[in-house]
Amino acid sequence: MVEISLKYKIGTRRFGSINWIGAWTLYKKEVLRFLNVWIQTIFSPLISALLFLLVLSLAIGTDRGNVLGVPFINFLAPGLVAMQVIQQSFSHSASSFMIGKIQGNIVDILYAPLSAGEVTIAITLAAVTRSIIIAFISICIFYLIIDFEIKNYFTLIMYTFLSSFILGALGIVAGLWAEKFYQEHFILLINFQVTYIQLVRLILFFI
Repeated sequence: MVEISLKYKIGTRRFGSINWIGAWTLYKKEVLRFLNVWIQTIFSPLISALLFLLVLSLAIGTDRGNVLGVPFINFLAPGLVAMQVIQQSFSHSASSFMIGKIQGNIVDILYAPLSAGEVTIAITLAAVTRSIIIAFISICIFYLIIDFEIKNYFTLIMYTFLSSFILGALGIVAGLWAEKFYQEHFILLINFQVTYIQLVRLILFFI
């Protein structure tokens, strides 16, 4: 009998323990995905944060006293920036999988020589990149409007990275679980409501 020798074995990685080129390509693809629609992914969260700041400022008025020695409007602004950071990181990774499943091009990721860890890290870091861009632009805009001061740059960078990374990874779980957009929006709504309730409770505590 003729023995057939297999030249390639299924599951054998031929480019090292980590596919750096593939992970970088997927990360670049995800970054370009939200940069191509920057009005929706970057400009819109900034306008939302500014509207929150304007509405709460007008609702509370100028008679509100300081909070721990800080003007109330300056105390409120970092919370709005943080809210946009965690929401947008979650939305990016969740929508990436949802759009892929609905359009049918998620097979491009499944067939690519990428492990689950490489896909997770690439998409999560892309969500972190989007959140950091939004945070940077929001801080610059708020700095022009109010007396915005950063006390500790290391703490700012660390918490921005960790919060966006955790919510980006959670968005991947939501994107894998959800079958329809309303299911993803339901999880996002819960996330938003928890953030909004904590913000309102914090405001009422100091009023």
